[in-house]
Parts: sequence; C-alpha cells; structure tokens
Amino acid sequence: MTNFLIVPAPRQDYALLIKGGQGGTAYGYQNKYLNLANEINNKYGITVVSSPTRDEQKFGSAAVQIAEDIRAVNEICKSHPKILFMGMSKGALLGGIAAITIPQISKLLLINPPLMINLPRINRAAKAFNGEMMTFVFGSEDPSIRESELLRLYERDKMKVVNVPGQDHYFSKDGFNLMTLVEEHLLFNFELK
Repeated sequence: MTNFLIVPAPRQDYALLIKGGQGGTAYGYQNKYLNLANEINNKYGITVVSSPTRDEQKFGSAAVQIAEDIRAVNEICKSHPKILFMGMSKGALLGGIAAITIPQISKLLLINPPLMINLPRINRAAKAFNGEMMTFVFGSEDPSIRESELLRLYERDKMKVVNVPGQDHYFSKDGFNLMTLVEEHLLFNFELK
C-alpha cells in the first residue's frame, strides 16, 4: 500500500475512496486530495483512502484496480464499510465502470470522466447502477460536456448528471473547492463528527 494516501478515522461504517486521473499521485495536484481527505476526516470522522490511477495494460482492468483499492480500504478499516467513491477524470471512468460489479460501493461522485474513451461502457454502467447514488459532474469547459448529455438518458432517482458552469477538466478555476461537490453529492445525509 505504498502508493496510497491514507487518513484513518475511528468511524468504521463508511469510508471515502478517491481515485485521481491517469498519471497523477494519490495526493493530487498541489495536494488537493490530501487537503480534501483531511477536511473530510476532521469534519465527518470518515477514513479517506486515495489511490493513483494506474495504466490498465500494466495493472489490470477497472474492476481489478477498484477491487484492489477496496481491499486496501477494508484492511485499513478492519471491516467492510460502505464505500463512498470520488473519481476524477480517468479515475471517475474506472470507478463508474467497476461500481456495477462491486456492491460495497454505495455512492459515486464521478467528476469529468473522459467519455470519449469508452462511452458505451459508461452508459451501460449508468443504466445498470443499483447502489444508493451515482452522480456525474462535468465542468462546462470539459471536453466531455457534449457527450454528457447522452448520460441524461439514464437519469433517475439513483443516477444524475450535473453541469457546473465555468469549470474546466481539473475543476481548478476560481479556487474551486472539491469539498463542495463531495458534501453535496456524497455526504449530504451525514452527521458531523
């Protein structure tokens, strides 16, 4: 588990798994995942694990990578907590595809998945998802914003698509804080610690 960022907490019923974009680190650009993990941990008392996205040809498919990440979460938590999943870019794509085969993932926040890479698979995942909530979020300046409209065909109580005006692929404009998205789409019914 040397590539993981781990911020443990006493609460064992839920854990947040963060999966960043291709080639990034578990800490994220300018430590954005580390800062987010600390903020969530301090405010909600939830264990946060961040894992870098690895090359699928070398490290296995989406399901294999996400299953390995969840095994790490289970080991860290010494239980099988419900998983809240936040993925950015390629991490969002992998998480969305894998979630339909991993029932431990209860809620997903999938930020700017690159739909041009595998739109049919992500459409199937959006249609088949049976957990608590799957939310796709796209910045209005992201390259996949047009394709995101196709995901709206599968919107229902458990799956929604959200567009955020003025944000790019990295959600880095105007000091945007990812905590806003996490609280709105993953932690909306959580008690503060």
